[in-house]
Amino acid sequence: MDFLRSIGEWIGRRKILSSLIAVFLIGAVATIQIFAHAYSGQLSEPLEKGTIIDAVYGIGTVTAYKRFSFNPQVSNTVTESYVMEGDSVKKGAPLLKTDVGLKHYAPFDGVVNFFPYRNGENAYPTTPMMVVTNMRDRYIVVSMEQQGAMKVKVGQTAKISFDSLRDQIFEGKVSSVYSYLSNFYARIDTVQIPDYILPDMTCDVAIVIGVRENALLVPLPAFIKGSVWAKRGNGLPHVVPVKLGVIDGTHAEVIEGDLQAGDRVLIRPQAGS
Repeated sequence: MDFLRSIGEWIGRRKILSSLIAVFLIGAVATIQIFAHAYSGQLSEPLEKGTIIDAVYGIGTVTAYKRFSFNPQVSNTVTESYVMEGDSVKKGAPLLKTDVGLKHYAPFDGVVNFFPYRNGENAYPTTPMMVVTNMRDRYIVVSMEQQGAMKVKVGQTAKISFDSLRDQIFEGKVSSVYSYLSNFYARIDTVQIPDYILPDMTCDVAIVIGVRENALLVPLPAFIKGSVWAKRGNGLPHVVPVKLGVIDGTHAEVIEGDLQAGDRVLIRPQAGS
């Protein structure tokens, strides 16, 4: 207690000096925290220049060019059925017959992918009696945000990938851009997708709107609020404000800032890792 009392008396007699010491200690702690933050993470490989693609991203839906629904105008009873759901049919093949004397035929080669009725059951105008779809002749409809849709033009290349086929990238071309009820779409024509990709399956689509060559590429995890911690040669890491250009899924193009090929940047640990 006498020791603590002595310290208190010493501080009381030297208030200005005590204040300066307190400021120094606070500054020292802040400096240590800054340097600890500067050195947290892992240094990247030396930065390189390369090619980066500017793209508009969206979710695509595989869509059949030919899909025909048989919609009764009045209530009908199915008297004869010649197919079941999942059956492949040729153009002109009989499909079903109703009590009003109508016999329906396949309008094209395809697959019966909706037919919930059996002989003797009634069909009503509110529900199609049957749907036939050509499963092989397909295109992709991409839903986009408004900002992205303004950059998309007919003829641009689209890169298409499916969740279960990440090692395969398919290509297509934008054939139209349109809107409906404040939603924005592009139609992608492609002949590459295999037969086991069925209508109504979804995919990730990147529409290429530009390619930047000789761009300085920096890993995305290195950026914090418009800057990176960079290390050049044997120097210490320091904060470098930067301005970004094209951004893809893993890297960003740096168009302004004191960075150059060969520099290394700190990659921050990802949250939860």
